[in-house]
Amino acid sequence: MQGTRRRAMSTLNNSIQSRAEQEVEATIARDPSRRRRIVIGAGIGTAIEYYDFTIYAFLATTIAQVFFPKSDPTAGLLSTFAIFAASFFLRPFGGIVIGHLADRLGRRRALTLSVAGMVAASVLIGFIPSYGAIGVLAPAVLVLLRCVQAFSAGGELGTAASYVAEQSPVERRGYLTGFVNLGTVSGTLLASFTVALTRALVPDVDFAGWGWRIPFLVSLPLGIIALLVRLRMEESIAFEEIAKEHEIKKSPALGVLKARPRAVLVVIALALTSNASYWTVFTYMSTLLQTQHVIDAKTAAWSTTATLVLAAITMPFWSHLSDRFGRKSVMMTVNGIFVLASYPLFMLATHSATVGILVQLVLGQITACYLANLLATLAETLPASMRVSGFALGYNIASILAGGSAGYIATWLVSRTGNPASPAFFVMTATAVAFVASALMRETANRPLQLDG
Repeated sequence: MQGTRRRAMSTLNNSIQSRAEQEVEATIARDPSRRRRIVIGAGIGTAIEYYDFTIYAFLATTIAQVFFPKSDPTAGLLSTFAIFAASFFLRPFGGIVIGHLADRLGRRRALTLSVAGMVAASVLIGFIPSYGAIGVLAPAVLVLLRCVQAFSAGGELGTAASYVAEQSPVERRGYLTGFVNLGTVSGTLLASFTVALTRALVPDVDFAGWGWRIPFLVSLPLGIIALLVRLRMEESIAFEEIAKEHEIKKSPALGVLKARPRAVLVVIALALTSNASYWTVFTYMSTLLQTQHVIDAKTAAWSTTATLVLAAITMPFWSHLSDRFGRKSVMMTVNGIFVLASYPLFMLATHSATVGILVQLVLGQITACYLANLLATLAETLPASMRVSGFALGYNIASILAGGSAGYIATWLVSRTGNPASPAFFVMTATAVAFVASALMRETANRPLQLDG
């Protein structure tokens, strides 16, 4: 009798769920102009937020000079990357808090809070006095502000990706959600371009004195634009639907760990590749080519800028792949390429300036293909009532393991082994784990998003 009742309730809940999903799909189909506003708003905000977050990495060699004693340049560079890595430990906490707000109060409010914290911290970094002026207080304040940035970044990607995925037609979800990661690449591109332009315009003798502050201070006008965009965004249709049905979870982060632990593990594993490749190719590669005396700082900045430009141009093309061929096959293919090609490419990178730049461009394209298809895959793995919390928690755990640590581990590997190709082992390890996860995951493309778990 009890079993019959449970089956009846399950059938009823599935029927209600199906009708709610159909209503969301119908609303999306009726209003394509709303969809365009959503994609543009989420992408612009993410771009500006990632501009703020990645400036630090492009200025790593200068920050090492400004905030640490100059007696040991290698130790200063390692300390700079250690701060970069340590700040990532705050990302899961930011993901939990901001994800909680997104799943409880709405996606729009969470996105506004995320960008506000990031911009404030970035502008303040531009005003920190140097180590020579205030001693150890300088790196201490730097650590604090990087932690604020990390906390804010922790809630950005999961909220923005969920926001777009929930309001995209099922057959174009991969393509449209890919624009969120296009925002991360565009923001990183803007950071790289700003640093390169500042280096070109400010004399070398002045760059370490005050020139490095300019890219951080540019965050203020960009941040005002991001806040205006976010404040005018409409709420997610899917969130409005679960709020109407009273399906909002009291503790979505705990709920997703209890109800969907396997899904969170899939998010962690797949996000290892995006973090390892993104931070190694788009940020650390510049440092590697400089420290191996392949190219100078200005050329390295322009090489990274060119890599990001090409990635941004091609990502809309790459993002069609998973809509057409399925998320699973695309994830498996790109992870397999990383495992097989990373070491040979890193070996070639230090051969000459031309070859090094070409290698960065090739690695950038492989990374772009993965980024373009990842976010829809992760959003589809979780139900709307706990989607942002589960996404943010899993993604940010991966960012600790393979994102913030990328520069430090890569620098340590080169220093320890004397082999400039050794950072490839880091990328290969992360992508091998993601390959296994992508082989075991279920196909999620071209299916309605779940509203409740």
